[in-house]
Amino acid sequence: MRHEERLLEELRRELRGLSTTQALAYLRRAEEAAIRRDVARRTARGEKKCYAMGETAYDYCCSYEKVRGIIYRNKENQ
Repeated sequence: MRHEERLLEELRRELRGLSTTQALAYLRRAEEAAIRRDVARRTARGEKKCYAMGETAYDYCCSYEKVRGIIYRNKENQ
């Protein structure tokens, strides 16, 4: 089984029984957590934070502003 197929099967198990709204909220939280981990990993390796956020945005096919919002919104809520 390919990686994508295993990942899709895992998502189906996790999302089973959730409403569409609940499933979308779960996926959004998972995406945000993955982005925060990726930026943290990159900065721990010595990359500057802005560069790490830019590279993460590229890797996740989203805007720098989205990554920046996730990173700084997390700090505001702590």
